[in-house]
Amino acid sequence: MKFSYRVFKIAVILFFVITEVVFSQSADTLYPVKVFTENGYKYGYINNQGYLSIKPQYAFAKDFSEGLAFVKNDTYSEIWICIDTEGNYIFEVNAKYVYNFQDSIALLINEIKMITFVNHSGNIFTSPDLPISKLLPPEIFFFKKNDKFGYKKITGDTILSPVYERAGEFSEGLAPVFIIFNSSDLPADNCYNAFINEKGDVIIKAELKYDDKGYQESGYFFSPGKWQNGVCRYYTSNDPLTRTEKYIRNDGKIIW
Repeated sequence: MKFSYRVFKIAVILFFVITEVVFSQSADTLYPVKVFTENGYKYGYINNQGYLSIKPQYAFAKDFSEGLAFVKNDTYSEIWICIDTEGNYIFEVNAKYVYNFQDSIALLINEIKMITFVNHSGNIFTSPDLPISKLLPPEIFFFKKNDKFGYKKITGDTILSPVYERAGEFSEGLAPVFIIFNSSDLPADNCYNAFINEKGDVIIKAELKYDDKGYQESGYFFSPGKWQNGVCRYYTSNDPLTRTEKYIRNDGKIIW
């Protein structure tokens, strides 16, 4: 009887170890990138090491969410194809705009601004039951005082004093901010130069690079998105004609 209990105990431990390993591996670790090919610019997906996991073949591609992403074969088409992280076709929908999946539901908007919803199986319906969590404000949010930004908890307690020139939302424990490190530092619109944690520690700092003529080539984080499984997308400037799309990991390594 003692032996059987021991075997049972080992089996239970193995079950939880295996379960933790399986569920700690998220499916949303692929990120869309635009690549020049022999057929012009096409979108593919890189992994968090910066390697192409899905070859560039789409006219447009959105972020992965819940293991699925929407892509287009024609920029001007309203046919959105849903794929998985292997690049497999799952289903397609007809919509002017599509949003990423949240709680197994993605929002669709058609040409007359009618809203519908689609689930992971491609079933479309009009009135989903959204969880109450979607109605709650974020636990930590930024505020402005005397032209500086700080952070508060939902309880109203200030956790970071207003000392930042700019501040963005926290995601995965990091938030973009603009800090005056040097007297010459001036923030532009949608521009940040650091990512901080909830204690205010600078985790990632922008490294400014200049060309031979003294013009800035890169450095600041423009319009950074939310962190997604340790990776964040940003741009090198606000100019859509010259800016470059970049991806950075939470260890500070730029992977694309």
